[in-house]
Amino acid sequence: MAKKKTSAKKKPAKKKPAKKKPAKKKPAKKKPAKKKPAKKKPAKKKPVKKKPARKKPAKKKPARKKAARKAAAKTEKIRFRLGDKPSKPEQVAWRMIDGEAVIVTPSDSMMHSLNEVGTRIWELMDGTRTMRDIAVTLQGEFEVEKRRSEEDAVWFVECLAKKGLVDSS
Repeated sequence: MAKKKTSAKKKPAKKKPAKKKPAKKKPAKKKPAKKKPAKKKPAKKKPVKKKPARKKPAKKKPARKKAARKAAAKTEKIRFRLGDKPSKPEQVAWRMIDGEAVIVTPSDSMMHSLNEVGTRIWELMDGTRTMRDIAVTLQGEFEVEKRRSEEDAVWFVECLAKKGLVDSS
């Protein structure tokens, strides 16, 4: 068999370097000549026309809105007397934890943890004892004056009542 002659490898063509074009010169910008500020002439005063004085209308009290009335009704102070018999509502959830009462308000599901005195008042509110009976019990157990125990017991029960945690009979 005859061998075929392979053709000689072609050399890659050389690239000619690109000719650089001469950079064009930009014409210099001319700065505008500074102008001197013109002298200002004093302005002529225009005569001022006086307007007749207006009488201001009397201020009206804004009408109370329904929401404001409801809020005011909720914040009304609930009064308890020493002869009232407070009791715990059935729909209120509460538990004793480490000797303290923990109460959950039904309206907003807030938890309230009571201290020792508050827990004792909560336990005594069974609907059979009057506020006076509860105050006398507190006076004996916590060694406080009669007047102080009555005031504190009434105040505490009123606070609970504002949150919907007390029924009175």
